[in-house]
Amino acid sequence: MNSPAGTATADKPALLEFSTPKPEDAQWVRPLLFAANRMGCEYCFGNTIAWHKTYGTEIAQADGVFFARSTRKGKDGTQKVAYGYPVRGAVEGVNDLSALKHAILLLKADAQDKPLKLYGLEAQDIPLMEAAFPGKFTFSLDRAICDYVYLQSDLANLAGKKYHSKRNHISRFLKDNSDWSYEEITTETLDECLAMAERWKVLHADRDPQGLEEEFQALRRVFARYDEYGQRGGLLRAGGEVIAFTMGEPLNERCFVTHFEKAYPSIPGAYPMINRCFAAQTLAGYEYINREEDLGNEGLRKAKLSYHPAMLLEKYRAKEIVETV
Repeated sequence: MNSPAGTATADKPALLEFSTPKPEDAQWVRPLLFAANRMGCEYCFGNTIAWHKTYGTEIAQADGVFFARSTRKGKDGTQKVAYGYPVRGAVEGVNDLSALKHAILLLKADAQDKPLKLYGLEAQDIPLMEAAFPGKFTFSLDRAICDYVYLQSDLANLAGKKYHSKRNHISRFLKDNSDWSYEEITTETLDECLAMAERWKVLHADRDPQGLEEEFQALRRVFARYDEYGQRGGLLRAGGEVIAFTMGEPLNERCFVTHFEKAYPSIPGAYPMINRCFAAQTLAGYEYINREEDLGNEGLRKAKLSYHPAMLLEKYRAKEIVETV
C-alpha cells in the first residue's frame, strides 16, 4: 500500500509516494473509493488502472485519503501535471476542513514550486476549498468532463414520449434478430467480447487510430482481472455471435458507472438494446447509472443527451493563484 514517506512537520508535510497503479492496489483502492461515495467516474479503480497509461496516472494514499496525479505532455512539449481532488475513504469526515487542508498541503509539497492544479471537483467541493484556502484558488467548469448520470429506471423502461425513438430502434432490432439473447459477461466469455471489440476497432480505424488503440488497451487491462476489479457486464448475441457488450463497476451503493459499450453499427438497434438489457437485467439494484463524459465530442454528446440524463454532473478544475510581488 502506498503511504507518505519522510517525517512531517508543521512547515514541511511528508511527501506522498506516488506510483503506477498495479493490480494488487485494487485491494485498498476499491473499498476506499466505494466508501468515499463520490459520483464522478474518476473515482473507481477500473477507470484508474484502465487509462493510467493514456493519462500518466499515478496514485498514493495517506491517512485514509486517495490521491491521484496525472502527468501528460502539453502541446508545447512541456510536462503538464494535475492532481485529482483528494477524497477520504469514509463518508464521515469528508467535510473536515483540517483533513482537507492537510491533504491539499501534501499535494502542494509534491507540486513543489509550481501552481497546484486539481481536477474532478464537484460543486460541493468548491465552498470547502474556499473555506480551507480563502482566495487561494480559481475554479472553472469543464463541460467536456461533466458526467451524464441517468436514472436506472429510465434506461431500463424507456417509458414516455421522450424515448419513442429508442423504442423504435429496439423494435427494429427485435424484428431483424429473432434469435437474439442477452447474458451477463463471465470470465468464460471475456475472450469473445475482446475479439468483438478488436473487430469493432478495425471497422472504425479511419476515425482516430491512436485513440481507438488506447481504448482497446484500456479494455484489455480491465478484462485481464475482470472479477478482481469488481467489473460487471452484459453481452448480446445474434445467431450465437457476440454483437454488442457493455461493462463497468459500482461507484457506490447507489450508482454504477459504465466504462465501455460496443455494438456493431451495421446492426440497427444493437446499441439501445444492450443499453436497456444491461440496465434492466443487471443493474436493477442501483438508482443511478453514470455513463461518463463526452470529452467534447459532439457526436458522443448528442448520443448521451438523447437518453435524457437525470443530471449532468458538473465537474470543475481548480488552479492555485500565484502571488506576485
